[in-house]
Amino acid sequence: MAIKITLDPKGFGREYLGAARWSGDPTDGDTPTVSLNIRLINVDAPEVHYPGNSKPSNHDKLLANLLQTHGGMFPPELRHYLAPRLKGKPGTDQETWGNKAREAFKQIADELLEYDAEKNRYRRKVFLTIGESPFDRYKRLLAYVAPEEQDEKKRITFNLLLAREGWVVNYIIFPNIPKPKDLELLQDAVHSARTKKKGFWKQPCLLLGYEFRYAVNTGKDKAWGPERYCADVSTARLYLPGDYFRVSPENRLFIDQEQVERARKSLKLKWA
Repeated sequence: MAIKITLDPKGFGREYLGAARWSGDPTDGDTPTVSLNIRLINVDAPEVHYPGNSKPSNHDKLLANLLQTHGGMFPPELRHYLAPRLKGKPGTDQETWGNKAREAFKQIADELLEYDAEKNRYRRKVFLTIGESPFDRYKRLLAYVAPEEQDEKKRITFNLLLAREGWVVNYIIFPNIPKPKDLELLQDAVHSARTKKKGFWKQPCLLLGYEFRYAVNTGKDKAWGPERYCADVSTARLYLPGDYFRVSPENRLFIDQEQVERARKSLKLKWA
């Protein structure tokens, strides 16, 4: 698919490539084994717990009444977009698909990393590739995670595999932008899964993970609707936070308010 924004062929910032065993034992006195939460970068799955350990199904009533209690937080056309997504039990739907996505991830990992049930460990290591911003607000490492493969041309990330099967949507936040080729692969994967109704795309009016979070936060008076600006990577047009839905999911690039001017200049964006 086409990308019209101007990208550095090498990507934004330096990348660091490392290898880590999926599970393993300490080796010696200067090589500690640590347990570190990793957030797959640039993708987003339906939530299983949010906020904190709260189940999404706990928020069914809050979400079903959101447009009545907090409708003024959303522009009219965004309210129209959200209305069918807030019907029924949107929190329960989020939780259902979140559990399915988690199980799909486990099955893919068990297969590709060659899980050994007798030894309770994975035979293959994983490669980690980290972008410009190493950690998210929850102190999780932001990374592309791929089964160990020395031939870079054959290496494929879990991020992309899950997108192809419809278990994650792209969720790219400036400045952590993939290299142009990788961006197109992710863009194509999400577009294909969406149009073929794979994974959670089978439910056309499901709140995407990031939509679920801002909806819950708004209902709890912790946010005022969507807060990030959105660029369309296929047109280089920049939209206000409340207009993100005008951009097809696979073409969305989100930008924090404090990064808007930097993104606008470096990516040559124009206001829609």
